Amino acid sequence: MVELIVVLVILGLLATYAAPRFFDARLFSNRGFYNETLNAVRYAQQYAVATNCDVQVTLTANGYSLEHRATNCSGAFNQGVPHPSRVGNAFSGNDSGVSVSPATSFSFNALGVPSLGTNLVVTVGGISFTVHADTGYINET
Repeated sequence: MVELIVVLVILGLLATYAAPRFFDARLFSNRGFYNETLNAVRYAQQYAVATNCDVQVTLTANGYSLEHRATNCSGAFNQGVPHPSRVGNAFSGNDSGVSVSPATSFSFNALGVPSLGTNLVVTVGGISFTVHADTGYINET
């Protein structure tokens, strides 16, 4: 009987503390959109190097988009970077439940170096990554 009560107490504690964290879809959504944004910034750098044209990354309050110059790598950033797995769609993402900060724009040149004066720390849903100004290296912080 004592063992049964101990097991019930342990199950009650797990149900109280562990289950809500395990089933919280918001945490899963935040981490998913963070990974998507991080990979988009990394892809922008790789696309700039591969095409030998600048690529602009635009971060908004709850999303991102990638654009490149339309004509011979000159002019305005007005052509969406094609998504590698969504044929015909531009590389962009948006999640109204996840906040992205800071809202800013920067570009990668053909060498993969960003147009930043200082390192940029991007926070997506409470998780951060850094774009290094000197090299373009992108790491999770």
